[in-house]
Amino acid sequence: MLVLSRRLGEAIQIGDDIEVIVADIRGEMVRLGIKAPKKTQIWRKELWDAIVAENIAAAGASKEIVVTPKIPVSVFSKLSNLKTVKGKE
Repeated sequence: MLVLSRRLGEAIQIGDDIEVIVADIRGEMVRLGIKAPKKTQIWRKELWDAIVAENIAAAGASKEIVVTPKIPVSVFSKLSNLKTVKGKE
């Protein structure tokens, strides 16, 4: 794992097309801004883990493991009560 230190307003570049910016720091909470192509899926880790777990469970009957999850409707129905924030474009 690569660990970097950044100050407010500083950024890191991932590849040619993804930039992660430290947008705000409030106590122990850090807000990150992510600039990436629209085709890039960006997930909060806990949602990604839920999607992967459900895909693995659904594939259990066929013994197929789905490494890169797609957007399963059933996960979103379970997580529909979560609040999301849209970024400014």
